[in-house]
Amino acid sequence: MLSFRIALRYLFSRTRLHAVNYVTALSAVAIAVVAMALVAVVGVYNGYVAMILGATKQVDADIVLRDTEGGVFDLKKFPDYRTKLTKAGAEAIALRLESKGLLRVGEQQWVVDAVGVDSAFASVYPMGRAADVPELHSATTLVDAEGAPITPIQLGAAIQLPQDSSRTEHNGPAAEVLFPKRLGFTNPLAPASSFQSLEARVIGQYQPTSQETDAAIYLPLADLQDVLDYEESEVSALGIHLRSGVKVSDFKQQVKALYGDRLTALDREEQHPDLSYLIRMEKVMTYLILLFILLLAAFNVASSLAMLLIEKQDDSRIFTALGAPPSFTQQVFRRVGLLIALTGTSVGMLLGWILCLLQARFGIIRSGSGIEAMALPVDVRPLDMLLIFVSVTALSFLISLYPTRFFHRG
Repeated sequence: MLSFRIALRYLFSRTRLHAVNYVTALSAVAIAVVAMALVAVVGVYNGYVAMILGATKQVDADIVLRDTEGGVFDLKKFPDYRTKLTKAGAEAIALRLESKGLLRVGEQQWVVDAVGVDSAFASVYPMGRAADVPELHSATTLVDAEGAPITPIQLGAAIQLPQDSSRTEHNGPAAEVLFPKRLGFTNPLAPASSFQSLEARVIGQYQPTSQETDAAIYLPLADLQDVLDYEESEVSALGIHLRSGVKVSDFKQQVKALYGDRLTALDREEQHPDLSYLIRMEKVMTYLILLFILLLAAFNVASSLAMLLIEKQDDSRIFTALGAPPSFTQQVFRRVGLLIALTGTSVGMLLGWILCLLQARFGIIRSGSGIEAMALPVDVRPLDMLLIFVSVTALSFLISLYPTRFFHRG
């Protein structure tokens, strides 16, 4: 405790060489600036993540259950899955089957993601409710003039139909969807035998939502299962809408307890692993770059301590004469280095937090121009604040240990 009180006095009292006080103050300011930058930058990254995940609420289910090994799985292996998932907190469960396909409308064609959906699609995915196409999300099947069934399909926003394919709400252009043949033999001399086709009619188009959904087409689950030779119980995923008040983390734990490693429960962030990984890596790299800048600021702390050590040599002799052990002086100056680090980090984080609050309240900094300009989103999280405080303080304090070791050797 005595060493701490002496360190406080050294830190805030005037020295014979005023330059020591100035260098010490600049050292704390440098650490504060880096800490403030870390809080602001990490807060903006978190804000963008929250904004992106908020936008996915229109296209993603609360939870998606997929086979751990990937691909299509058979629901017969999970008896009473609806009852069990409902007890765990599911309000609605939608089945979906996914496959690659080739869409042809007139003379144009697109490689698309074909998604087969059942009647519960609109209850789980908000984009299904917004489209309001009962032909797609129910057992209703369109027929042509001769009474032959035609599969209704809903297009993503990125698929631009030919100009001559104008249509009314339920009288869209004819289309054909080709899928690679999954079962049976194919004739190498007849490439067309490697594909199975599905006669379809476009009944609508979704509003722009995301790159994944904008390049997809949606059709009834039963039709896609039939053309791909799947059983009625074979699906790619289960989309789940949770009841109000049910936490995502709690539901995932219950799924883990029910099905172990056979099924994987993915929340909205985990449903976009590439996007989440990219944002996370940008955040980590920016954090590391600012930590390298912090190294330069931390060496200022070492410089100020070295100057203070030189000036206080007479005090160290007095401590020795009073019976203090040789390590006492070293301990005093370590406390000074720790106080500089704590002061700079605390002030910087407080300023960074205030800056984030002002940005969230008033939108001071904006990106874009004109009507498309938007305030930078911010989201300050307690765990990030704790990580910043520990890392900045620890790095600054460790750098400040060097001059005290040098003094002890001398």
